[in-house]
Amino acid sequence: MTATAPQPVVAAPAPASDPVRPRPRTAWRAVLLLAGGVALVHGITSAWYGTFGDELYFLAAGRHLAWGYADQPPLVPWLAAALDGLAPGNLVVLRLPATITSAAHVVVGALLAAEMGGRRRAQLLAGAAVAISPFLLATGHLLATSTLDPFLWALLLWLLVRWLRTRQDALLLAAAPVLAVALAVKLLVPVLVAGLAVGVLVAGPRRLLARPALWVALVLAAASTVPTVLWQAAHGWPQLRMGEVVAGEGGLTGNRWSFLPFAAWDVGLVPGMVLAAAGLWALLRADALRPWRAVGVGAVVTTVAMLAAGGRPYYVMGLAALLVAAGAVALQDRRPARWWSWSVSVPAFVASALVVAVIALPLGPVSWRVERGDFLASGQVGWTSLAADTAAAYRSLPPEQQAHTTVLAFSYWYGAALEEYGPAAGLPPVYSGHRGFAFFGRPPDTATAAILVGEVRGAEDLCRTITPLPRHRDRAANAVVNGDVPLALCTLRAPWSVSWGTVVHMD
Repeated sequence: MTATAPQPVVAAPAPASDPVRPRPRTAWRAVLLLAGGVALVHGITSAWYGTFGDELYFLAAGRHLAWGYADQPPLVPWLAAALDGLAPGNLVVLRLPATITSAAHVVVGALLAAEMGGRRRAQLLAGAAVAISPFLLATGHLLATSTLDPFLWALLLWLLVRWLRTRQDALLLAAAPVLAVALAVKLLVPVLVAGLAVGVLVAGPRRLLARPALWVALVLAAASTVPTVLWQAAHGWPQLRMGEVVAGEGGLTGNRWSFLPFAAWDVGLVPGMVLAAAGLWALLRADALRPWRAVGVGAVVTTVAMLAAGGRPYYVMGLAALLVAAGAVALQDRRPARWWSWSVSVPAFVASALVVAVIALPLGPVSWRVERGDFLASGQVGWTSLAADTAAAYRSLPPEQQAHTTVLAFSYWYGAALEEYGPAAGLPPVYSGHRGFAFFGRPPDTATAAILVGEVRGAEDLCRTITPLPRHRDRAANAVVNGDVPLALCTLRAPWSVSWGTVVHMD
């Protein structure tokens, strides 16, 4: 009888953990040099021209500190108030958050490329595409929600892209403060979060939605909005009405038909558009970028949601860094056709940068830009002359009438500009029924008359008599924005406590 040799016991394989994909080294020196150049450009240009209309509104809102405002969360007005208090009237200081954010956005673009396997050239392509994006270049020197919000979206996307590579849940927890800050800047980031959730459900990994760290981050971010939500509830939820207002402003930023072309222009000229298109295709179709397909699907869902809601094209600019980074990675090992290769070459980037700089940056005399209808330039001039002419109209009234006369501005831009420059010109307190400015208070009932600045909505119901005053005209300013403004004296039909509602409106 032959003895059977004992068989070796083979242990069952241990469950495989999520692999950590190799990641190229970040080209920190080159990337930081590029970001430093962007910071220098925006730091210098931030001192030129004047304070933009939205910035004037943020300064006014910051003087009326609150946990929320009718048209936005509180962070940007708080920043404006703090920085203006630190250096009153200094545009470089006021716009410092925008300068820093613009430079950091370039770094995040490069880091996104590195996370998806992009080597040095891909990282620099992505960072450079972000740097010369027409929209980001045009607004990068302005303190605005449209400057800060896209960067915060890009930062969130980087955290998710890195988590998809490493599965480190600390990255999900790190998303909590980023989400909280984004929610304090603009209430758009939940659309991105919802779009990414759909992307994960469609393309995986669905296990992400079961991670406790994710839900802790979401709960903490949501908790940070409680004071703002309470403010909105106490004031009748005015933020909800802003969606209809924005959707109805197609004349300013296009309509649903022009949404995608405008968004494509905002991303860039030849290099940016090519990289973004290649990046979206690669995220959705390429095997090499399969681990990040969820963010590609999420980008599509987010864009469709913004388009369907009538949002502005730049609302999706937070996706630009992701898409151009994915495009740079997708192209780094390919031998494309000559035209394709040229479109992402150094000469193409330089040519695009020069064209975009001339179009977008505040270069040259402001009068040259105003004459050509440059909206951003037009919103930075003409405010001091408007305040001076309004003050002259006020001083033309008899002293006894001045004591009972206030100023009622057509728009929140007018109201903010007159509040900023009016006191030095001798104006009394300024009011406006437009958007967030209406929530800063109404005139006292002791004021029985008002100087109307612009075509104030509801003036016919508000005023018993309307007497025209010398018109404000400033040839250096844009006639549509503030260069040609009617002024009139209104005597009230009823006290402000009764009639204020006739001039309050959001659109």
